[in-house]
Amino acid sequence: MIGAALAAASCGGSDSPATPGDAGPEAGPSVCTPPESHERIPQRTAATAQEALDTFANLSGEIEIQCGNCHKAPAQQGGFSYDGTRQGLCSAKGQSGKTPAQMMIEGRMPKGIGGQQPLGRRLQAWIDQGCSPTTYKLPGGSGSVNMGDFQVSAQVGAALTDLGSCIPKAEIAGRDEAADARFAAVKSFGDLPVKLAETDVTSLDAEVLARKGTFAYAPEYPLWSDDAQKLRLVHVPAGKSITYDSATKHFVIPPNTRFYKTFFKAVVELDGVKRYRKMETRIILTREKTEDAVFGSYVWNSDETSAKLLGTGLNPDAPDQRETYLSGKPFPDYVRPYRTSEITQGNRSYAVPGSERCIACHTGSEGQNFILGFTPTQIHRRPKGEGGNLAEEVGASELDMAARLMAYGVVSGIAANDLPKLEESALPRRPRNQDELRMQGYAVGNCTHCHNENGYAVRSNPSLGRFDLSPGGVVFGFDFKSIGADGLSYFTFDPSDPSPASVVSALVRSKTYARTVLPTGAFDADAFGLPKDPNGLTAFFNFHMPLNVPGVDCRLSVLMARWWASVPRDYGNPGVEAPDDPKAVADGLAAADAAEARAKLDCRPPSGLEWVLEDTTERKPYLPRNIDWPTKLDGWIRDRAITAQHEALAKRTYYQGYFDTRYDNCNFPPNAPPPARVEDWMVKPSGDGGPVRPWAQLYVTNPGEHIYAGVCANCHGVRGDAQTGAARALRSTSGARVADFLDGMVGPRDNPAANVDCFDHGSGTTGCNGGLGANGAAKYLVWMGNGGTNVSFGRTPDEEKTFFNAFVTRRALTSVPLPIALKTADTAFTKSKANMLEVARVTCESVRTDADGYLRTYDGFVAAKNWEGLRGADPAVFGVPMWRDVCTLDNPLTDALRTADALSPEVRAWQDKAVFNAGTMVYFFMRDELSKGSVAIARNACDLKYPTE
Repeated sequence: MIGAALAAASCGGSDSPATPGDAGPEAGPSVCTPPESHERIPQRTAATAQEALDTFANLSGEIEIQCGNCHKAPAQQGGFSYDGTRQGLCSAKGQSGKTPAQMMIEGRMPKGIGGQQPLGRRLQAWIDQGCSPTTYKLPGGSGSVNMGDFQVSAQVGAALTDLGSCIPKAEIAGRDEAADARFAAVKSFGDLPVKLAETDVTSLDAEVLARKGTFAYAPEYPLWSDDAQKLRLVHVPAGKSITYDSATKHFVIPPNTRFYKTFFKAVVELDGVKRYRKMETRIILTREKTEDAVFGSYVWNSDETSAKLLGTGLNPDAPDQRETYLSGKPFPDYVRPYRTSEITQGNRSYAVPGSERCIACHTGSEGQNFILGFTPTQIHRRPKGEGGNLAEEVGASELDMAARLMAYGVVSGIAANDLPKLEESALPRRPRNQDELRMQGYAVGNCTHCHNENGYAVRSNPSLGRFDLSPGGVVFGFDFKSIGADGLSYFTFDPSDPSPASVVSALVRSKTYARTVLPTGAFDADAFGLPKDPNGLTAFFNFHMPLNVPGVDCRLSVLMARWWASVPRDYGNPGVEAPDDPKAVADGLAAADAAEARAKLDCRPPSGLEWVLEDTTERKPYLPRNIDWPTKLDGWIRDRAITAQHEALAKRTYYQGYFDTRYDNCNFPPNAPPPARVEDWMVKPSGDGGPVRPWAQLYVTNPGEHIYAGVCANCHGVRGDAQTGAARALRSTSGARVADFLDGMVGPRDNPAANVDCFDHGSGTTGCNGGLGANGAAKYLVWMGNGGTNVSFGRTPDEEKTFFNAFVTRRALTSVPLPIALKTADTAFTKSKANMLEVARVTCESVRTDADGYLRTYDGFVAAKNWEGLRGADPAVFGVPMWRDVCTLDNPLTDALRTADALSPEVRAWQDKAVFNAGTMVYFFMRDELSKGSVAIARNACDLKYPTE
């Protein structure tokens, strides 16, 4: 609540000519009254410019993106390798004796494209200043230029809150048709105004903004952003409003509506008072379709007098900062240091997420409008403790916010007192207690944009669709014994022991809980109290949530701990009503208190910014990941012929059994007809002879899709776009960039398969010299998947094993013979690192020896109708014919080969041909299907083929 001193301050005297609201007391009642909000954001009074600084983490991250795939150990393309450490980077020199900085400044690197002189100058400046492990001065200036196009008066700065500097009355609500016309003409990012002062945000004075139709709002359940404070603004075009759709219970936001969010970070000034500095202002311009929304980030200069659109040229505080992705897309991740204390001169870093991260989060917006935080539930501000909010205080200006937005004409179609309530979002299910409701409230602002049917988490891993955290999803009445995407239950407890110690012990064994308390990285399972990996490993890899948010919010770990522990043991399943037994309720509260205490001990926020620069895009013009391929391609690959038989087999489909029975919640179409060929194993061995399961549940696929889904999709994604949790985790371990096939080898997306000419005919950039003829790209793929990739899953063997067990699954390889599926495949995946065709090698080796008799008895057990017994063991055995055909295509398996020693040259040559066949199958699937929008569907992903309703 703002005190009396601020209440007396003028809200209109600021950075603009005087308006009627600026008049003195004699002018009558104020048209913009002091805000009664508990979130104050007083602005920094010091306006001294700081030196333009950069961080070593930022610099090394840029170098990894530009150079890592070719040169970061163990990679050594062109005969040069560096280890990625500060010391190694400081002293690195190539065979010519020149440093990486010199090679970039001279335009020689990256090979084939050059043009990284700015990065080279930054690297040289860092070296010249002693190779600092923290910050260094950027070259080319002594600080930002004071452009002076944005001023904030002391009065407005002192009065600023999350609802603005004052609360405008509806009578002054204006419009700005000229700005509406300018934004309606915006077609893409490049058309956005370069300076923030050229947008609707010409001031921080709420009255000035209101007179042109721009108003502040603050959501009930806000996103946590590394403790940044935020001012959110909305501007609806003149004559339009955001309307409520009673059928969908969503808002319909008209095109050309502008949303702004300014982020502020705390600074201790010389007088010892904590105030806030402006870091960035984000803009979203809505369109009819979600994918057509235009967005960007304006970065404030160090003296806070101007904000410039990142990605439109050189930033005044970072004159050599890269502002485009490798593909040329606008604004990648940008990290900037800032001073946290004018007294101690302490520095910290602030991360501006790149456009690809923005897309990942905002694509999952509730109303499918690219807007997060402006929904009917979010603008319904509630009193303290009501509706699961976490607010320490709630002021009167917050409680009547929705009514004001309606009075301004921003929102229409519903009365403020009819807005939905979170606790009623899943009727007839209700929250079982306040801890469950508070967890749902936190999820609304921080989790639901990923964990819903359109969200990034589900798009990258469809099995996560069952963990829908949006309002009306799984939170109310959550079944703690349900199985997660990793095949483990979320929270396993002993229902006969409700003691706090028992509940806490169960809590800390959950990997889901670990993802809320620990930063991204590898941790010792024994030390943390987590169960060992199924393979006995004592380490595990943590992937921190929420995604794309720097830092660790310990409130989440406390909320999750209390939620899971507070539900009394005898009604921990959905559909079971809360008991009236006071003892059961008391046991739950005692357990929740104990769990909260444990969570506060476990939560380990990083000391600084936890952020890894990401660039998952592909270079334009295209450049192969391994540019040494023309000279290093193995002879057995280069000389192998790809025939019409390969392409014919790639198009053949196989019935591989049924979709995984754990996922029968998929919406399989009813009354599907039988397949063209009904095989004996598909029908019951007795009775009416009908299908063992409905025909629609048959899993049918071609060899390339099947191998891709089981081997490649873990990292490269079921769509081939490298948008997976594994790809992001790998970036934080080894620094590797997982290839985006859709814009890379079988891309680009706007011209599918054009890049294959690089390998077929040697056309394109320098890295494409040496075409291999028709289907040469298939040979490159085989080589990269069988030795051409130097990328590993971690920096140490233990980290590699940890990463493998956390992210690499055998999604489709349950189609290989049983011993391989359960035993050898683990070894193959672990040994292969990123050369994943090693899995095909060991699978075909099983085909060669047929040690378990599957090849010999396949027809026999089908004839004997032994399906029921085999289903209990592993229905994967039905994949044997596909692997037999792939491994032996133009590669006959003779009796002599069956009995030969596994290390003999003859067997090795046979295996090489088998691997070549498997890689070729994958290539044809990628070129002909994946590049055109197909999805690689594995046996455990029926929700990709038959989504749930």
